[in-house]
Amino acid sequence: DDVLNETKRARIRRLVEVVQTTARQRAARFVGRRATVLVEGPSRTNPELLRGRLDHNITVNFVGHAPSGSLVDVEVDGSTSTTLSGRQVEVAVPA
Repeated sequence: DDVLNETKRARIRRLVEVVQTTARQRAARFVGRRATVLVEGPSRTNPELLRGRLDHNITVNFVGHAPSGSLVDVEVDGSTSTTLSGRQVEVAVPA
């Protein structure tokens, strides 16, 4: 192997930076939008939130109340490179 370990580490750091930046940009495009989410259950990091997925297979942690397996509308208000966050949109029921 003719590549120095320092060079290998620098290359992998750069690759991770590019992947993280690209993922953040892709997720950020959903912020400010309403999206349909398939509810999976409670969030792994905060049991007060629900976790679900978009049809793009992006994880969404959100405030809301819905059973696992249901589809809900979520207003996306934040993003990281791996997840979105938001609030369930309450559906108005006609009187």
